Amino acid sequence: MTKINFLKFWSFAVGSMDALTGLLLVIAPGLVLRLLGIALPSPDALVFLSWIGVFVMGVGLSYGIALGNSRGRGEAVWVFTALVRMLVAVFLVVSISRGVLESVWAVVALSDGVVAVVQIVILRKGWWREVLP
Repeated sequence: MTKINFLKFWSFAVGSMDALTGLLLVIAPGLVLRLLGIALPSPDALVFLSWIGVFVMGVGLSYGIALGNSRGRGEAVWVFTALVRMLVAVFLVVSISRGVLESVWAVVALSDGVVAVVQIVILRKGWWREVLP
């Protein structure tokens, strides 16, 4: 797989994962929590999960900007989403360690952390500059 193909595949795959997760959080937040094995909060709190879903979906859809043939846009999306993912991972780890969130949330922290690290490594290697004008 060429570098450009990997960059586009990654952007599509990770963006789709977030966009779908966000959409599901908006329309069926309880289902998402059950799939993750997370206890359901009070019914009043589900609206806040839907609100977070809008944000998650927005992050996922932003990867679509990276699918064009613009190095600057691709790099910007990857920098932004890596930052957001790192912040989410840190928040979750701190919240789990303080006992505020269940340990099962570590799956989300791990996935966000791994995606962020992969993106940061590739950004530092300059792949976007190598393959697109």
